[in-house]
Amino acid sequence: MKALYKYITEGYSGAGLIITFEDEVLFQLRKYPRSWAFIGGGFDKTKDKDFLDTAIREVFEESGIKINKEDVDKKAIHKLGFGRYKWVLYHASLSKRPTINGKKEFSNEYIKYKWVKINNYRFQLNEKEKKHYRLYFFVSYQMKVLQKRLTFF
Repeated sequence: MKALYKYITEGYSGAGLIITFEDEVLFQLRKYPRSWAFIGGGFDKTKDKDFLDTAIREVFEESGIKINKEDVDKKAIHKLGFGRYKWVLYHASLSKRPTINGKKEFSNEYIKYKWVKINNYRFQLNEKEKKHYRLYFFVSYQMKVLQKRLTFF
């Protein structure tokens, strides 16, 4: 929560992307805070025109997955904005399961990736881990929004 307070007071803008393939969703185990989350990162005014550009760029940098703008639902899953903090989370449903191979320069931000079933993501993220890693604080809400949007639930 210290980091969130810092972002609210000092400012941070960023975006992320929930990636789904069939009935699975991709999670990233972040190094700090050590928690399961969706891929995302900070807005870079030299590289990004908007938050969608940020989300797509961050996914490519951290996972090597190339996402086309046409594959992304333009209606955000989640938007946060308070103080000087702004965050937007989008969703992309892919027709084939992508290979994960992020750029080495960004490997200090994450530990690993895991595809889990959308229906029981909590159980699968906890089940096979020797150590329990928490979900990033908004993930549960974001997953509820995603489940409402997907037609196979």
